[in-house]
Amino acid sequence: MTERKITIVRANQRAVSCSWATKQVVRFGTNGSTTTQIVDLCLTKNLAFSRSATLQVPGDDAIWLLSDDGKPELARAEAFGSPEALQFLLSCLEAAELSENRIVRLIIPLERGTISRSDIVPLRLKDASGVEHVVSFSMPLQFFPGDVLDLGVASLPELFRSSAGGALLQSLPSGEPTRRKPIVSAEFEAEFEDKMSIPWVIPVPASRKRIVLVGCSSRDPQSGAWTTYACDAARALGIDLVIIEKPGCWIERNEYSGWYEALLPAGSWWSNPPGDDMANHIVTMIRSYGKKVDGIVAFLEPFVATVSRAAQQLGLPCQPAESYENATDKYKLAIFEGRKPFFGSTAEEALSFLARENLSYPLIIKPRLGLNSEGVVRVDDEAGIRPAVEMIQKTFYKSFTMERYCDGPEVDVNLVLLDGEVLFCEISDDFPKSGDKDDAGAHASQRNFLETYLVHPSALPTPELKMLRESISSTIRRLGFFSGIMHVEARVDGSSVKYRSVNGIQDLQPTETAARSNPPSPWVIEINPRPPGLTASRIVESVYGIDYFGVALALAIDDKERVRVLCRPFLSGAQYTGAMTLIGAEFDESCEGIFDSDDICEELLQRRPDLAQNINRYGCLAKRGQRIPHPSSGSNTFLAYFNVFSKSRKEALEIATEVRKEVRYSIR
Repeated sequence: MTERKITIVRANQRAVSCSWATKQVVRFGTNGSTTTQIVDLCLTKNLAFSRSATLQVPGDDAIWLLSDDGKPELARAEAFGSPEALQFLLSCLEAAELSENRIVRLIIPLERGTISRSDIVPLRLKDASGVEHVVSFSMPLQFFPGDVLDLGVASLPELFRSSAGGALLQSLPSGEPTRRKPIVSAEFEAEFEDKMSIPWVIPVPASRKRIVLVGCSSRDPQSGAWTTYACDAARALGIDLVIIEKPGCWIERNEYSGWYEALLPAGSWWSNPPGDDMANHIVTMIRSYGKKVDGIVAFLEPFVATVSRAAQQLGLPCQPAESYENATDKYKLAIFEGRKPFFGSTAEEALSFLARENLSYPLIIKPRLGLNSEGVVRVDDEAGIRPAVEMIQKTFYKSFTMERYCDGPEVDVNLVLLDGEVLFCEISDDFPKSGDKDDAGAHASQRNFLETYLVHPSALPTPELKMLRESISSTIRRLGFFSGIMHVEARVDGSSVKYRSVNGIQDLQPTETAARSNPPSPWVIEINPRPPGLTASRIVESVYGIDYFGVALALAIDDKERVRVLCRPFLSGAQYTGAMTLIGAEFDESCEGIFDSDDICEELLQRRPDLAQNINRYGCLAKRGQRIPHPSSGSNTFLAYFNVFSKSRKEALEIATEVRKEVRYSIR
């Protein structure tokens, strides 16, 4: 095979040979995906480079390119197309010097058009088998001409300049001769095809847009803020964000000033829940801003109906405000689903309702509006009513709803709806919490519904998964939604499976009871018209290659072309089992509630490196000295999360169980 070869010289006269085949390798798109030209660079440590040919390298990060004729050329970021491209090459050279040879794959789109989002290559490939490091070279909304490169003529800078991104593949397994020319593994080739088979270059023209974001997450980026993901997606999509928030929010800090175009401080009219005039104030602020706005969005449930009303006044894309109100109100939603819940604000009202309706225990009592499962309590007898109501009274919302407790397995159903069509739907298993346990003697504060494990994809039987998709999508349409991202929490009433522990590992197992007279049916708990909260959207990104916040922003500006592209999963669906392991705060009520540990994630991974190889994302969400509210206050607090992955569900659950067992923290 004919090859091009050059020598790359770094500081201290370190040299690496770089070669690539001149034969064209083109991957033709299937199912409408983008056709690409593949260039695999082979980097080999050049031990024979003559030190007599000394070159003055200006700085540790500078490099010389020596072609066949020996003429040196100083590599510059402009020639490579971007600083990111040149920096990526430098990191690849360092890797080659350590392992003697490496392969770098460059990806050149052969479709004429605009990149769907600038980080699409790392978004899809970062967890692919055999990939050590993957980088985007693209700018937001970058246009690609779609031309095939002549590899016999093109220079190394031209290869990088024409590429959307590159991936450094892992070195050869130990035991193989390192001087043998490396090859791309068949496993990586299969995953590359699986993950990049989407139309990631869009033929339609695109221009920068502006979106107003109303409200940020209460958590800052170090504590798991979803605002981080929304701002990252906006940058990659070429969207300028204008943020409306109350003064004093963490987003005001100088280190976050590059996240948005403008931060508009809300006035005294800002409240949660919002007042009747809040939509009018938002409209006034946007009109006073003086620049064209293409969309407005909120990712906080209390604000979505208000923002919808503001969008209607401004003539911007939106869903009906009434749909949001019915979806986010747990009492209204239960009635909409044909159930008969109770609504009140005192224990006396609840007890009177129980006597009148003759409800059987156990019951579930929860705030009518709320978040983070705060104030949600299971009650097994009459004596538990008053403590449950007292705990709810400590939360943000004082009124509550009460109904029968459904003991079926819980799931999260996330779906993308566009013009009434479900473009994507995935279901995960929401494992049992302390509140699901049969322990009538436990105090309400010890029986909360803070998540423990979220496992993707669900292990429910196929008929039950099909039933959930069809029934819940129908409910969302009946509520009046025609487009949007919906995060739905539900249970399967009368499921054919339940959770049991086998050898210390809990998972869904077939029930041992006789066949039920009624088929399994959905029990919708709540509908959140937004992406999953906290860091839950990140595990979906890893498992399916979809960033819900990017899709949500495209929906906010009615960019249907990009919505359809960005909610396309990998061809094979879930690439592995992903188990999001959530560590909630548990401590004695006599404690002061001061978090007295450093980064509990880093501590675990250093102590147990054997677990680290199956964890691709993690984060400590509490800081030393932070005051943690006790669950008896009605508040729930996550201290950390770990995203565990494996091709085997059994192994993923075993590792996740071990992670929970091994996490160490102190609260004094």
